[in-house]
Amino acid sequence: MTSPLFPLILGLFVWLLAGPLYAETGRALYLENCASCHGQGGEGLGSNPPLVNSSWIRADPQKLIPVVLNGYAGRMIVNQEEYRGRMPAWRSKLTDSQVASILTYLRLQSGAAAITAAEVASVREKSRNQPAIGAAPGCGGGHRGHGHSRGHSMGMGRGCGGCGM
Repeated sequence: MTSPLFPLILGLFVWLLAGPLYAETGRALYLENCASCHGQGGEGLGSNPPLVNSSWIRADPQKLIPVVLNGYAGRMIVNQEEYRGRMPAWRSKLTDSQVASILTYLRLQSGAAAITAAEVASVREKSRNQPAIGAAPGCGGGHRGHGHSRGHSMGMGRGCGGCGM
C-alpha cells in the first residue's frame, strides 16, 4: 500500500528539479536570443541593461514576464545607472516554456525563485491585448551616437530593439 504522502513527496521532488532543468535549457536559450544585447554573462552591453543581480530580474514575475512578452521602451534605472532604449517583444518568437526557462536561468543566478511555464501562460493571456514593442521596419541596429543611452549601439547589429535610425 502506498503512503498518502507519496504524491506530495514526489511532487516536491519534481518541483525541486524543475528549477535547475529550466535553468540549463534557459542558459542555451539565453545565449541564442538574449546575449547579443545583454552580454554572454548578463552583464549588459551598451544601452542594454545588465540582467544578473538586477532588481528587474528579481521583481515580481507578474511585472517581469510582460517585459519579455510585450517588450519595453523608455527609461529604466538598473543598479543606479539610467538606460534608455527598447527591448523587442518576444511574444511571437518564444513559447511559454522558453520564456520560463530563460527567466529561471537569470533568476536563479540572482537568488530569486524559478518561473514556470504556467505563470508565463497566465501573464500571456492577461496581456494579450497590450501593444507589443518591436523593431522599426528596416532597422539593422548598430547605430552609434544616435540618441542611445551612453552612445553605444543598440541591438549589437541584430536590430533587436529598433530605434528607427
